[in-house]
Amino acid sequence: MFAAICRAAPLAIALLLGGAAFAAEEVDAIATGGKGNLTMCPYSGCNLYHHVKLPPRIAVGDKVRMRFGSNPKRYDFPVARIVRDGDSCTVYSQPAKTEQVEKIEVASCPPPAAQ
Repeated sequence: MFAAICRAAPLAIALLLGGAAFAAEEVDAIATGGKGNLTMCPYSGCNLYHHVKLPPRIAVGDKVRMRFGSNPKRYDFPVARIVRDGDSCTVYSQPAKTEQVEKIEVASCPPPAAQ
């Protein structure tokens, strides 16, 4: 029993220490893959729009021209902050607020290719 615990201890430590590498981090730019989910919170509630077309690259400070909904709406989304959490990213329209705020969720968001 003791031997099994000793063998498992290094794995547990590696998982605990390695988990820090997957913590959410703010980044300056991402590659989008062309699609994402847009959440719009115009008044008291929020609406989610799936499969919204995105440009290949989004950076903090950009204004992303969006067209979404069954009755197409247009919106210039101001990119104030980008947070990467593992392989996915959330692009926020405000620098600090994260609830009841416009945001774009991108399922896969590698760093953009160097230009």
